[in-house]
Amino acid sequence: MIRSSLILALVLISSPAWSQESAATPEALSAVRVETLADEVDGGSGGIAVDADGNVFTADFGSRLGPGGTGGHRVYRITPQGEVSLFCEGIRGASGNCFDAEGNLFQSNIGGNMISRVTPDGEVTTFCDEGVVNPVGIIIDEEGTLFVGNCGSGSIQRISADGESTQFVKSNLLKCPNGITRDEAGNLYVANFYNGDIVKITPDAEASVLATLPGNNNGHLTYRAGYLYVVARTANQIYRVSLTGDVSLFAGSGTRGKDDGEPESATFSLPNDLAFSPDGQFLYVNEVGPIDGDPRTLAPTRVRRIVVAQE
Repeated sequence: MIRSSLILALVLISSPAWSQESAATPEALSAVRVETLADEVDGGSGGIAVDADGNVFTADFGSRLGPGGTGGHRVYRITPQGEVSLFCEGIRGASGNCFDAEGNLFQSNIGGNMISRVTPDGEVTTFCDEGVVNPVGIIIDEEGTLFVGNCGSGSIQRISADGESTQFVKSNLLKCPNGITRDEAGNLYVANFYNGDIVKITPDAEASVLATLPGNNNGHLTYRAGYLYVVARTANQIYRVSLTGDVSLFAGSGTRGKDDGEPESATFSLPNDLAFSPDGQFLYVNEVGPIDGDPRTLAPTRVRRIVVAQE
């Protein structure tokens, strides 16, 4: 999500063209059905991450975008059975998040211009507050290096495992970089909040537009087995994108709502982030609980899951 001083510039709905995926590899996943895991979590829809045990962690961004909003300060843990508990407090606008190999949660603080590290028992400390400007999406590589989307500066920050922060890339193609993920070759993929573009960034920091989704307002994205899975936030849909830029609808009719069921008829309400379970059986999605009214209202959060199968 983005800082309140920028939100008024957002054009919420448009209909850019997009390509249709011509063929799927045997590794591609298809949606089987959409289910509700937790209906009302007390907080706004921020980042979502899943730990090695399959627990879902959804961050409280705050109750509202724009003037009158409040910065969320909590992260909640939800078991695979849907039991909700408070995991930690002390965040300043809990946006994107991810886990390292030791089970520490790295949490972006969009309102605090810093990255927090949260231990498995919920202890919060500041990991880095240099070079991060309204940070949102965050991903970690095998060496413990973080890559962070700076919504406020249109850049990607690289933070080493010991907290050293340097700018990795700044580009006019990055329009409030919201979600960020990474493939096996080290390429980064970034979802813009201010338009529907998915931007690819090579290990040499070269940026190009890979694909454009409907809605003109992306949430986050994740990578699994050769494909990106991306939230088209104001289109109320989830898309699958190949690494060559072919796009196909994964789930969501496009109508704002909270209906479970078949992927083509299920409805979402301004979905924001998504993350796979460790075994790949579920794709978890968090979204805005209300299904009508002011689109700047973010709370409470609803957590859904898409049951998936290999094609």
